[in-house]
Amino acid sequence: MAKALQIISFILWLIRCFFSIWIHLGFRLIYGNQKSRLPAITNQILLLPATVITKRIRQRQITAYEVVRLYIERTRAIQPYLNVYIDERFSEALAEAQEIDHILDAVSRGQRSLPHEWTEEHAPFLGVPFAIKESMEFQGFHNSTGIVARKDFISTRTATPVAHMLKAGAILLCNTNVSEGCMWFESRNALYGTTNNPYDLTRIVGGSSGGAGCIVSAAGVPIAIGADIGGSIRLPSFMNGIFGHKTTPDIVPNDGQYPPHKDFHQKYLLSTGPMCRYACDLQPMLKILAGSKNIEKLLHIDVPVDLSKLRYFYIDEIDAYFVNKVERDQQLAHRRVVEHFENKYKVHVTRLRLNRLRYAVSLWSAMMVDGQMSTRDFSLTLCNRTSYLNGYHELLRKFLFRSTHTLPAIGLAILEAIPNKYNEHFHKLAHKFYDEIQILLGNNGVLFFPTFPQSAPVHGWPVLMNTFDYIYCGIINALGLPSTQCPLGLDSKKLPLGIQCVAARGHDNLTLAVAQEIEQAMGGWVPPSVISLV
Repeated sequence: MAKALQIISFILWLIRCFFSIWIHLGFRLIYGNQKSRLPAITNQILLLPATVITKRIRQRQITAYEVVRLYIERTRAIQPYLNVYIDERFSEALAEAQEIDHILDAVSRGQRSLPHEWTEEHAPFLGVPFAIKESMEFQGFHNSTGIVARKDFISTRTATPVAHMLKAGAILLCNTNVSEGCMWFESRNALYGTTNNPYDLTRIVGGSSGGAGCIVSAAGVPIAIGADIGGSIRLPSFMNGIFGHKTTPDIVPNDGQYPPHKDFHQKYLLSTGPMCRYACDLQPMLKILAGSKNIEKLLHIDVPVDLSKLRYFYIDEIDAYFVNKVERDQQLAHRRVVEHFENKYKVHVTRLRLNRLRYAVSLWSAMMVDGQMSTRDFSLTLCNRTSYLNGYHELLRKFLFRSTHTLPAIGLAILEAIPNKYNEHFHKLAHKFYDEIQILLGNNGVLFFPTFPQSAPVHGWPVLMNTFDYIYCGIINALGLPSTQCPLGLDSKKLPLGIQCVAARGHDNLTLAVAQEIEQAMGGWVPPSVISLV
């Protein structure tokens, strides 16, 4: 089997090399040299971390109404360029902000006491705007997940993590675009179109939480909620130059999302988590999203981390079948991270070569179907769980320009139904790999790992040339580990660079602490717009 995979991989590599030259030329003719033309950021408030915003609101240095108004204006300004949000509740958000100001002003004048539910302990994001992905339910919003069969579905309830943020005082502005069925890393679908990268409008934003990553990076909101089953938080965070945390599974509730999760997805693969521009917002968001009971599962979440006492590892490449190599700009950025920790903390960062990563795609695929030979679950998802999509028939319709589904969605519907007798083997191997990684990392190990092999590709490119590169993130899902994507500045094309920090299950506190150190050392988020403060 291994030899057959090597031969197939080599043949695909040759085909990729041959076609990439012509495809690059074609895309250059289509897109030319378009770059980001986003409006300038004109107010300092749009550059503040969420935790700083709420502190200034409480101290009455700024008003919640002013914050929400500025973010609404910014979101409206970037929408024609990025096509980022779907439903909005701007009027309601302004009204909620006015209510907050009214009560805080009365408290500051001594006319009333602060409501118990608005104390810093209970409402750490009071007055802070945020966004969610369209696949998450919020009462009155669409919840189609980009699937035409669900185009008229309006949520009648609110997902638990969203409700947790609202209870914490945050103000929801909008929901954002996703990939069809949340199973691809370009946020494009037949209902809402394509979302563009804020650094270069010809490039993708990642997926499936692509709209969420985009709106945070473009300063449309300071924070957003994403969900990740194969990189859907970390890939958009990487391509939009922000922080994104894939939590230890079963910490943040995953209810109120479409497609609905299965028990084994909840246990190993799927994680709902925070996306933000500044690392200091990650931990407070995680604690709120999880809820007071679930966060207790992370025993060390509030324990300070001594970075000099940690053990560090790095992997600079996945030598996996069908997967592209990491580009030079990414390699150099990753090396700077390694050198920073070695020089500052006088530690040795051990380079790893894990042979099991060669089968990364097969390991993730086997975990997604829980070791079964095949499934038709995604075909059912694409038909709103009322019937099954015939992938081959839909592919023919696609070539005849009659399909309402994206090519990646059709491809997955076909692939998942093909029986794979090796799934059971790779399912067992994934569990064995998990045990080995847990022992390796222990309670004080951090692994630096590529998020994606190159900066954000142009629209349409992943279908042709990056089909399996999601696995740089997906393998972390298969192993059930927490991971924080950290921005590392921009590459030679002025596109974001990034790296993952991975720890053993239940040790999210380590990756969050390392993320803050990386932000201080590497500079963190780089605005995609000109800053012209008035």
